[in-house]
Amino acid sequence: MQDRFWSKVNTSNDGCWEWKNALSRKGYGWFNAGSKSTYAHRVAAFLSGLIDSLSTPLHVLHSCDNPKCCNPSHLFVGTNLDNIKDRVQKGRSKAPKLHGQTNGMAKLCNSQVKEIRGLYFASMFSQSQLAKRYGVRQSHVSRIVNNVRCGGVN
Repeated sequence: MQDRFWSKVNTSNDGCWEWKNALSRKGYGWFNAGSKSTYAHRVAAFLSGLIDSLSTPLHVLHSCDNPKCCNPSHLFVGTNLDNIKDRVQKGRSKAPKLHGQTNGMAKLCNSQVKEIRGLYFASMFSQSQLAKRYGVRQSHVSRIVNNVRCGGVN
């Protein structure tokens, strides 16, 4: 396994040793280690003695933040919490989803959403009429009046 694995890694430079074969959807190297496929950097950590087995619950983290990297000197071992802390510290955590007027892409403010609901439920306007009036699509008005999370409050 060792020869087959390292033949798929570009070890020609001093920095990151990048995986040259299959990648996961998130850009990590993917290696078929016998009957089980796993991340290439985990196999590199196993082959270099950083972890005792491929099935260890410990995470193998990258100090270089390059998901293709298999250089053992760029890898370190930690828990899931260590992985989360590392991601947050390096600014790679997803930002929380912003709903309603806190989202910079929102077309309506919270008071407009309340107005739309009031006008619709007072049977004063149809969804299509409200959409024209507020400059949004009818499907957006439908989500508002049916309390489906969208550009406003629920």
